[in-house]
Amino acid sequence: MKQNIKNKLSLVLCLLSAMSIATSCKWVKQNAAGFGANNSKTLEITEANLDSIRLTSNSDSLLYMEYDYHFLKSGGIVADSINAGIVRCLVNGTHDTDVAEALRQAMNKEESAMLSEIQEFYRPDDETFGTIKYEIIQNGRFESDAADTIIAYTGTSYRYTGGAHGSYQTNTINFSGRTGRLVRIDDILDTAHENEILKLMLSKLLSDNDCATREELMEKTGILALGELYLTENFRLGKDSITFCFGQYEIAPYSSGITYIGISYDSLSPYLRIK
Repeated sequence: MKQNIKNKLSLVLCLLSAMSIATSCKWVKQNAAGFGANNSKTLEITEANLDSIRLTSNSDSLLYMEYDYHFLKSGGIVADSINAGIVRCLVNGTHDTDVAEALRQAMNKEESAMLSEIQEFYRPDDETFGTIKYEIIQNGRFESDAADTIIAYTGTSYRYTGGAHGSYQTNTINFSGRTGRLVRIDDILDTAHENEILKLMLSKLLSDNDCATREELMEKTGILALGELYLTENFRLGKDSITFCFGQYEIAPYSSGITYIGISYDSLSPYLRIK
């Protein structure tokens, strides 16, 4: 049964190679053939096609920044499309396949904005000046356990801009390894059955946290105290399951951390988009 489901999932992902997928990050429309829609070969992440960049900045002991990202060497439509997706969705940069330059520009822009904020709120004659140091640390890595024909990429960030503690965020995006196109949740799941899928997610949360009811879950973990479950675009397509990710404060308080919900393809089989 499990192998059958995985085979069907692979079929769905293969069909994506001929689809025009709109994305949540305002993807610029491209000609399908230009993305290698007729190319049946799946791009693999290897040391030969992997590149990286690490940028740091330490401004007057008031702000420390670090950007540390892996990306693909330019050398084909699929790789360039994936790089552009990383920049647009995770770096908030321009639609540009030059990841290194896009990261430099994004870091310079962020640094300028943060220093302006520091200068506004922490003046040199203030006794707190120099005692609070902003930190922004971001990194991005390709996942090693992605589903067949899928390239999954996760960006993580830590930000401290004053207050009692910093904040962490994790965002995963998934690409077709054949076209480089971003894969959305409604390409994989039939969202007409959203309520049934959300029930599966709640059931998995209860099971993972040894809780019998939603109320017990909230009291024990804080999960769902701040928001409801929904079909987030922050998910990872693994070899055997889909893992949904909800950030800090999204559905739970800071103390609960980031919430992950992994559901097997077997459990999701009635709702997989199988043509």
